[in-house]
Amino acid sequence: MDCPSHHPPPPPDELFDIDTTVDPTFIISLIRKLLPVDSGSGQRTQIKHNPSYGCQQCGSRILTTGLYGAGSTLWAECLQSDDILRRVLWIAENTLNPHLIEKSVGLLLGILEGESEVGKLLIPPLMTLGLTSLLINLLSFEMSKLVKERIPERYSVLEMILRAIEALSASDSRSKDICSSKELFHLVCDLMKLQDKAEVATCCVTAGVLIANILSETVSFIPEISQDFSFLEGLFSTLPFASDDLEARRALWSVIARLFARVNESEIDTFSLRQYILVLLSNSDIIEDDLLIMQLEDSFPSHSSRTIAIQKIESMLNNWNIRKETLQEDNMDGDGSLNTSDVRRLYDCCQRYISK
Repeated sequence: MDCPSHHPPPPPDELFDIDTTVDPTFIISLIRKLLPVDSGSGQRTQIKHNPSYGCQQCGSRILTTGLYGAGSTLWAECLQSDDILRRVLWIAENTLNPHLIEKSVGLLLGILEGESEVGKLLIPPLMTLGLTSLLINLLSFEMSKLVKERIPERYSVLEMILRAIEALSASDSRSKDICSSKELFHLVCDLMKLQDKAEVATCCVTAGVLIANILSETVSFIPEISQDFSFLEGLFSTLPFASDDLEARRALWSVIARLFARVNESEIDTFSLRQYILVLLSNSDIIEDDLLIMQLEDSFPSHSSRTIAIQKIESMLNNWNIRKETLQEDNMDGDGSLNTSDVRRLYDCCQRYISK
């Protein structure tokens, strides 16, 4: 199964050959039977823990595997009915069981990441049935849970939802709706601003890629975060978790470069410049380590987003040094947290990278 590089492969026990052993129409008939009779009406009956849960989870898993297999087109044709797809979406939106949410969204991800023929058959009707709003609603629900309480069993659910949204945002023909959602943008930015990322590190990396996709499509969102220093801090603090993922690191640096492109370091007030310098110095080790990784990989071209961002960092640090020398303001360092030697060290590091 081919997955984006920043997504872990499925565990071995979830890889099995079903092309010749399971009839797709049998699994789909199970889905028809698992939902309440009134699921198509306005009434919202939620699925809780019941005897059918195991069948629901198994059915979603088998369908997902079928969509990734050699007979994927056959499976897609069997799923093509609006009635079937509506039931799949209903299960994902109404179940309260995190494992079933994960499997249901995994089925949708299988459609989004599957063979091109599968996407052609199933994505258009899913979009018509409200796939975009469903995924955003699920993300909003999981984020509300995450903010209130860290529940480990929900981390994989959050990651699966983000992967599905990212896959949709990367589609050339269907990214507009998802990338224009201000609600989605605020949700992923809030995730990026989490201070303790270790437990949800993979989610934050995926969110970084998603944010890069959104900003490439909807540049009007950039002003909202151009001086959000906690967001900038979040971007830098996510970089170490993507140390072995070139695609994700490029995405994170592209967002950083877009933010810095709006900074005119020679014209902004000293207080704002100081805020940028504080963020840079607090993440200087991360920046230096990432530059070292790049040198070992030799993977970023001279015109890359990271190079543009590093050039901007060097310029901001230089401007700060010039202001200190010319203005000689006693309070430029505020609480004294801006160490001159730290500024010089990061400045020299950036210069070495730029002149290499």
